[in-house]
Amino acid sequence: MACLDESQLRNLKAQYEAQNAKGTASQIQELVDCVTTLKIKVGFLGGRGAGVSTLVQALLDKPRRVNDPWAYFRETPEPTKQLEAHVHPTYPNLTLCDLPGFEASEKPAAYLKRLGDLSKYSCFVVVVSGSLGDTHLQVMKAVKQKGKTCLLARTKVDLDLHTAKRRLRFKYNPGERLGLIRKELTETLANHRMDTKKVFLVSGLEAEKYEFRYFEDGLEGEVLSLKRSHGGDLEDVTAVSPKKIEELYNICQSGSLAEVPGVISSALEEPSQIRLDVAVIGEAGCGKSSLVNALRGVAAGESGAAPTGVTGTTRKATVYPLPLVPYLYLWDLPGVGVTEEDVRHLDLSRYDFFLLVASERYKHAHSCLARAIAAAGKEAFFVRSKIDVDLETRPGSQPIPKEELQEQVRESCAEALKKDGVLSPQVFLVSSLAQEAYDLPLLQEALSRSAPDLKRKALRRAIPTVLSRLVRRKSKVLMKDVWVKALEVCLCCVEKPDQDVTKNLMTNIASFCIDLGLDQESLALTAQVTGKALRLLQDQIRSPFAKPLDSEYVLSLIVKPVSLFTWAWDYVPFHGRGTNPEPEISFESTYGMLKQVVVELSEDAERVLHAALVEG
Repeated sequence: MACLDESQLRNLKAQYEAQNAKGTASQIQELVDCVTTLKIKVGFLGGRGAGVSTLVQALLDKPRRVNDPWAYFRETPEPTKQLEAHVHPTYPNLTLCDLPGFEASEKPAAYLKRLGDLSKYSCFVVVVSGSLGDTHLQVMKAVKQKGKTCLLARTKVDLDLHTAKRRLRFKYNPGERLGLIRKELTETLANHRMDTKKVFLVSGLEAEKYEFRYFEDGLEGEVLSLKRSHGGDLEDVTAVSPKKIEELYNICQSGSLAEVPGVISSALEEPSQIRLDVAVIGEAGCGKSSLVNALRGVAAGESGAAPTGVTGTTRKATVYPLPLVPYLYLWDLPGVGVTEEDVRHLDLSRYDFFLLVASERYKHAHSCLARAIAAAGKEAFFVRSKIDVDLETRPGSQPIPKEELQEQVRESCAEALKKDGVLSPQVFLVSSLAQEAYDLPLLQEALSRSAPDLKRKALRRAIPTVLSRLVRRKSKVLMKDVWVKALEVCLCCVEKPDQDVTKNLMTNIASFCIDLGLDQESLALTAQVTGKALRLLQDQIRSPFAKPLDSEYVLSLIVKPVSLFTWAWDYVPFHGRGTNPEPEISFESTYGMLKQVVVELSEDAERVLHAALVEG
């Protein structure tokens, strides 16, 4: 739907003036004045090269497209030399102003003078790609003195994490690194008596990750009074196949969210296309890479084989597909250290299942790994590698039957795993050199047999993130129409005063409910597909706009309050009418109500989908 703007309203006003309809033209001018009043400007500023323009483009849903994402950091975009204003695609009254950045050597006072009058902006976003410098702090203090809100966006966290991953290797933990970045920023702000709550760690190139969604919510809350109550972490949705993701996104664009449970349920019933990431983890030199090659049926040195050697050869996590199971990927991880501190730094969240590999007896390092995997809510197979070497009869020792010795090793490993919280440990004794002689075929069979169930578990873990992302996408699609719908309602009141405006609004609200899957027919379909009780889904709805509405209540939300002077004048003899003044529709109230309707219904939709697909 095309957006109505001020020029169109002024043209309409001119048409009524030409028809000598002065009263109507005056009312349209009032509407133009209200539209102008609701215009909001947000200033984005920071040092040159901090990623201000990239962040603005991400907010506009126009992320920088490059084949090599790291090319952005090698080829710095042209710096913004003068103010560039961009109208937000979802909120036509919101303008994002990309302001010129400051040089590292530029004095704060000179930069503030170059910015000009700060009072014309409703809010500021200060963008920083490293530590807070003196210019950042001076600008934030100047903004505070003007009584304006200031948000701090720490950009390029993806580059920070990439660097930390290469430097720390197996000790790399993204959550820990992000915590350190936040701590540095908040401590600096606290030392200068600045607000520490409006700090967001984002990447303009990867808007689906980190805290970009919360940054959007915070910005919309400050300038548009859109307060969202939902929370949770936003992570990569790797478990859903590209085909299903496209299908779900198409629903967000033109369908009803009531269709989402059917798509996800079908993926759970037939999980072949769900991705499963299996980490092969253990100490350096324990034979992880050899195990990966053996499971894949690839000989060492062949094209596509994992590099192997007498000592640890894996320097970074490398992924290899397992031909036996479609969409199952083996991650050959660098060898971990032997202390609890080493294991504590590991990031186990990105993997769905583990092969815990040991080439000798069960040791403290394996115990730490097993407990960490169990604490993360994940499962693992224990693989005792190089078993052919361990079972060799040593000179002078009493010979023990091979089968009996294997059973002793297996029971010893199983007992140790049980002590570390693994309830039903599965232990496999393998040799990458004598693959058929031991448990390697059994391990391959176990992976193939367990894959469907493990894939379902991986998707179920991703479902909350999937739902949150889908509801937000649908919310943005609906929000694009809110400004136009509010203008149409007010223009209708001007041109057709006798028309029932509340009927039009209630029809729009009902259509929002259908799009978000909150009408009774949609709820019944969701209950049928997921097997959940209809009453359970109905109980998740809290917004009064998702329930039968009273026209008087709707009208009370969108009319201008009657001033005391108008009320009193109405009762003046010979001049007043002695009746209650006619209600006058407010564009600001109508727009604000419709925005809030979409926000509240979106939160209800997320609760309904969560109850249908996650709980129970």
